[in-house]
Amino acid sequence: MSFDTKSEKAGKTIDVESVPSTDANDQDAQRLEHLGYKQEFKREISLFVLAGFSFSTMAVLPNWLIGFAGTMDSGGPMSLFWGFIVAAPFLYCIALAMAELFSAFPVCGGVYSWSYLLAGPKWGPLMSWVTGYMIVAGLLTANMTVAYSLSEYIIALSNILNVHQINNQGANVGLYIAVLLLGLAYCSLGIKFNGYLNRFMIFWVLIGTVIVVITLPAMADTHPSARWVFTEFRNATGWGNDGLTFLLGMLQAGWTIIGYENGAHLAEGTVNSEIIGPKGILISVTGAIAQSLILCVATLFSIQDVEDLMNSSFPVATLFVRATNTSVGAFFMVILIVAEFGCLANTIVALGNLMWAMARDGALPNHKFWYKLEGFGDNKVPIRIYTLQVVICIVLIMPTFGSEVYWSAIMSTAVICANIAYGMPYVCRLIWKRKGMVKGPFDLGRYSIPINIVAVLWILFFAVILCIPTVNPVNPETMNWSCLMLGAVFIFSLSFWFLGGKNTFKGPDLNAEGH
Repeated sequence: MSFDTKSEKAGKTIDVESVPSTDANDQDAQRLEHLGYKQEFKREISLFVLAGFSFSTMAVLPNWLIGFAGTMDSGGPMSLFWGFIVAAPFLYCIALAMAELFSAFPVCGGVYSWSYLLAGPKWGPLMSWVTGYMIVAGLLTANMTVAYSLSEYIIALSNILNVHQINNQGANVGLYIAVLLLGLAYCSLGIKFNGYLNRFMIFWVLIGTVIVVITLPAMADTHPSARWVFTEFRNATGWGNDGLTFLLGMLQAGWTIIGYENGAHLAEGTVNSEIIGPKGILISVTGAIAQSLILCVATLFSIQDVEDLMNSSFPVATLFVRATNTSVGAFFMVILIVAEFGCLANTIVALGNLMWAMARDGALPNHKFWYKLEGFGDNKVPIRIYTLQVVICIVLIMPTFGSEVYWSAIMSTAVICANIAYGMPYVCRLIWKRKGMVKGPFDLGRYSIPINIVAVLWILFFAVILCIPTVNPVNPETMNWSCLMLGAVFIFSLSFWFLGGKNTFKGPDLNAEGH
């Protein structure tokens, strides 16, 4: 294995080449040092754990029906199923390009660090700064949506089992805060315990998926026809163009298969990360696409009453109870609740490690305070950053007491910012590193540039779709806030850059010799 090109960092040139070693941890540490960083995390993450981390972070099983009502209006079953088929090859191109960059630059900053390493000393600081704050906004709001969905699932389980029905914002927010604090407590135990969680989550999610896809249609009293499942088209959006309606229905696929980049934020704790990292991303994306299609077919063949689901405050719970019975429906909700908690814990870790990497480079205010690893023995994690993000999530949820539109804007931020952040390093690759890019063991070779082009074009295309309102005519309640939120994050990051970052942030810090 050899790395025969060079990477420029902070105005210096760093030779990136293989380091002879019989110890994978030593080789990983030296590889990291060649990229300009010292080893600080204990390396104990395996391929099994890393793939499980990315897979459970995508959380297809508990999350894929969250936008069910909107999708049924935007194309119906046809859009729901065929949307995954159409989107899958493009999503895989994004994953392939990401795997190549992970192999070349196995650092915790992920897309934030890659943007600098690809853009170079002149443009790298600005590109990584904007990318960093874009992905932070995406992951922070994703944490909020996952925690909120988890609180809704817990309430739905309670409503299934009890005569007294809970359906108020106070209960949602209270549970939201509780699950965030529980996730913070678990994540603070260290990466080793996160590894335990993800080993468990792989089996829990796979077995849970098998149980759901077999039991749900088997117990359902009636089944829609195959013609309805695969060809029924419905347009209740108010838009006159059926093609546009179908594209809007594809949003479900985009919302569901997202989060696979989070494995990159474990890079510096992964053994043999330049090889295991790319494999983990590709395995998780492949599994998520297959899982999505299987769940989609099983669910569509189990629907008893479409209107009942669309009018329900808890459509997933309604689907389970109508197709099976109260006891089985409650059991299914438990499967989803555990899976969603695993997703929440992983997103806390992913965002925490990303923000820690940014603090290490001086990209966060008061960065020296946040750049700390704490814990027991060698199993240290950025507890201060974990706590900071949970506090921010709690503060940001409070306006939902006064505005449903605000929550819609928060959910829009999660999807649009994450997708744009994925594309930023690919743009840097195409502009500044079409030739001479550092290569890791996973190399796309002559297909690298074409795959990066396809990935960028899809991200741009999908960003446009993400910004189109799904209902016409548009009012404050039906407005798609994605474009506004993307603009707000972009303006914030640029303003922050010109007000201070431009003078203090010069890109990832060469800290191999320590601070």
